[in-house]
Formats: sequence, C-alpha cells, structure tokens
Amino acid sequence: MTAITFTTRAAMDRKSARILPQYNSLHHRSWWKLACVAFTALSLFLIVYTGFLVAVGGTLAVRFVAFPIGIMAMLGLWLLPDVNKADEAPFYKLLAAYMVMMVAWPTYVAIAIPGLPWVTPPRVILGLLLIGMLTHFPQIAEARRKAMDLLGYDRLAFRLLALFLIMEAVVVPLAVNPLDVVNYEVVQAVQDGAAMVAAAWAFSDVRKVSRLVQALVLAFIFTMLVTILENWMQHPPWLGYIPSFMKVDPLLLETYMGPQARIGDGRYRIRSTFGIVLYFSQYFAIMIPLLLYRMWYMKGWQRLAAIALVPLILQTVWFTNARSASIAFLIGLFGFAGLVMARQLFFRGRGDSLKSGIMVALVLLGVAAMAGAIASSHRLQMYTIGGSQHTGSNEVRDQQWAGAWRAIGRNPIGVGMGVPLPDVGKVSARGIAVVDSYYINLLVGVGPLGFIGFMGCLARLAWLGVMTFMRAKDEVEELAGALSLSVLNFIVSAYVISYSDNNYLVFTIGVGILALHRHQQKRLASEGATPPALPSPSTALVRR
Repeated sequence: MTAITFTTRAAMDRKSARILPQYNSLHHRSWWKLACVAFTALSLFLIVYTGFLVAVGGTLAVRFVAFPIGIMAMLGLWLLPDVNKADEAPFYKLLAAYMVMMVAWPTYVAIAIPGLPWVTPPRVILGLLLIGMLTHFPQIAEARRKAMDLLGYDRLAFRLLALFLIMEAVVVPLAVNPLDVVNYEVVQAVQDGAAMVAAAWAFSDVRKVSRLVQALVLAFIFTMLVTILENWMQHPPWLGYIPSFMKVDPLLLETYMGPQARIGDGRYRIRSTFGIVLYFSQYFAIMIPLLLYRMWYMKGWQRLAAIALVPLILQTVWFTNARSASIAFLIGLFGFAGLVMARQLFFRGRGDSLKSGIMVALVLLGVAAMAGAIASSHRLQMYTIGGSQHTGSNEVRDQQWAGAWRAIGRNPIGVGMGVPLPDVGKVSARGIAVVDSYYINLLVGVGPLGFIGFMGCLARLAWLGVMTFMRAKDEVEELAGALSLSVLNFIVSAYVISYSDNNYLVFTIGVGILALHRHQQKRLASEGATPPALPSPSTALVRR
C-alpha cells in the first residue's frame, strides 16, 4: 500500500510538472468561476445587510457590523510580511499632538458631521496614530522589539497589567449588557493602549521623555491660563461662540454652563477645558508635580517665569475649590522635598552631614508649619480635610462603599466596566447611576483581582520612579521622581473621582518611568556598579 501511495504521488507530481506554469493557477481551475460568483454574492449581501442595519439603527449599529470587519482587518494587517526598511515613523509627533489636544480642546465640543459619531480633533489625531501604527508595526520587526522590550521590562508591572486586562475579558460574559462592556473596553483600550505603545516606541530615545513632559507642561500652563478668563466670565469662554458646524451634547450643556458650586458656597468653580470640575482637578493632580519639577530646574530668565507661575497655580487651586486639587499640590510640593531628603540621607551618605541635617530640618519645619496652618485655619481645613460643605458628598460616598461591598459579595469576579451600577451609585434625575470613586468602579467592575492588577501596576511604576530618583545621576534620571509623584497623585485622587479619560496620561507617564529606569540600569551596568544598599537613618547623618 505504501509503495502504491508513493507511486501515485510521484505520478501526480509528474503530471503537474507537464502543465505549463502560466496555466497552473487558480484562474484556470474548474471551480474558480463558481467561487468568484459566490464571493461576489456574499459581498453584496454583506453590503445590503450593513446598509440596512445602519439605516435602521444609525451609528449605533456600526458596533455590530464593524466588530467582525475590524477583527479580520487587524488580523490581515498583522499577517503582513516583514519588510527591510528603516524604523522611522512620526509616532512621537502624533503622540505629543494627541496628548496636548486632549487637554487643549474641550472634549465635549465635537464636529457636527451628519452620520458620523463623536468626532473631535484629538480623536482625528488618534485615528492617524492608529493607522500609522497598524501599518508600521506588523511590517517592522525593529519597531515591535522597541515597544515590547520597554513594556515588558519590569515583569511585575507587566503581569499586574496583564491581570487587569484578563479580568476585563473574563467579566464580559457575566455582564448584564455585554455589548456595552465590550464597547467601553475597546474604546478605553484604544485610547490608552495606543498612547502606551507609541510612547514605548518613542522612548527608546530616553531624551524624548523629557521633551514630551515639556510639551505636556506647556499644555498644562495653557489650561490654567484659560481658567483666568473663565473665572472672569463665570462660564467656559467658548460656550456661546460655538460655530454651526460644531455641537455640544445638549443633555450636559446646562451642567457645563453652570457654576458647579458646592452646597452653601455659591462660588463658581473653574474647570478649564474639562466639562466637570473634578475631572480638571484630577488632571491638575497628575500634572502639578511635573510643573513644580520644571520650575525647580529653571535657570536664568526662566526663574522669572517660575515666579509668575506661583500665583497662577494658587489661583487655580483656590477657584477649583476641590480637596483633590489642594491635596495634590501639597503632595507634589512636600513629596518632592521628601524625595530629595531621603536621597540625601540614604543614598548619598558620604556627603556633608551638616547639609543633610539642614535639609531634614527644613523639610520637617515646612511640614510642621503646614500642619499648624491647617489646624489653625478653618478655610485650610476645608480645602484639605474637608468641612460641612463636604459632608453630603462624604455621606453619599459612604453609602456607595456599602453598596459596593454588597455587590462584591454577590459577584466577586465583576460585572464589567463602563456600565451603570444602580446597586452602588446614586441614580441622578436623568436615570444615570453616579459613582464617586474609581476604586468602586474597579472593585465592582473587574473584581478585587482586577483592582489589584490596575492599582498594583501603578503602585509598582511609582515605586520604580522613586528608586530611579534615589540613584539619579543627572536631571534626566531625576525626572522619574516627579513622574512617580504624578502617578501617586492619580492613585490618591481616584479614591474620590470616578473618571477614566485621564488613564492614558498616567499610563504614558508610567511608560516614561520604565524608560528612565531602564536607562539608569544600563548606566549602572556599564559602570560596573551595583545599586547601593539602604543604610539605617542613624548612620546616614554621621557618615562622612
């Protein structure tokens, strides 16, 4: 039987070889015409099916027809063969433009084009970035290596983030509305993942971390300058002057125009280009350590600009009228001083002990002075600890936590992200369940495991930033300290703010920390040095 099989195969090979090459193709097969007709009929059916769904369901139907098409398109792009060309792409410029426009352009103002979803300039730039990445990375092995080497550099942070992503996928079948959960997760993954991958590719040149931070700081200063005009006009300056080819969500327009004042305090609360004041205060919390770091290292005439920025920062904190902004400012100010003090004590023990003692005394004196000012000032207590104006929000949050623990007890795996939580949040007049803590969203949405993955990844990145600062040799590596404080401020503010559109910013900052940490480890390895051991505080002051 085996011999007959081999003979038959050999005969088939000889028969195939006698066919002329130009006729040995699919076009000359007997079934090819029938396959073409079937493929054309299937394509026409899909076109009619897609058009019918869009005509009936509008843009909401796009999610049904675009999902399989998108999956096949991404698979087809990923299977493209590698090409031998230079790894050059405008990803850094597009990333910087995208991150600047995300805060420079009001996200609630969109271009009104009939038949299209919510289109804003940041989304247009993000679309260009995605198109470039989807055509560049599948064909350039060097680009894939750059991004993956940095994203996976710290295994613990990578595994924690992977745990969060896995839990996002696991909870989809358990959700009440799986399509809404998938839609939210895909949008969030595109917004955050594109920024992270582009940053990982760009930060192979570690100098671009500082350049991107500089662009973000300038955008941050712009948003604070906007608040001056906004506070004078008592509403966002562009509302009332929006051209006809742009639109604002009519259901939220009243909220955007209103003062968003606290109960018992009628003062207008500034929110710059953000629709809600708390969203702006979280952005302020992320960016203020980076601005303070830049102000600290300003030289020459730039010091005059640093002095001018002080009242701008203070007026932003004051008229935001949010504890999250004032606490973030204090963490950024005293946190950076504390990092410098800890580095002088534990990692530079052979320095001048008198200098170390003076530094410790100044930091402790500043902390004591601030604590005394808060204890003696009712207004400072209100801006940090809270007062009667915050009693209502504190009680509502306590009720939400009680409902969250009940929901976790019923379903410890999670119910999905991006869906209303009526058993947890307070239902507003429009029927929307409002949750005041991103911690609750994570715990109920992806369960305790997902929460550990998300917050654990950020905590690990913050710790790497602190350790990089402690062993820093120049300003490039010292930037990791400011980045770690930004991540810390996000973790703190997420306890009282439920908002995910700033996640792209904090994760990009985390990628910057990884880049600086890897740069430092390579430097230490090239110098043949090992990270210094942590000495005891009692010996650090007397070591010479």
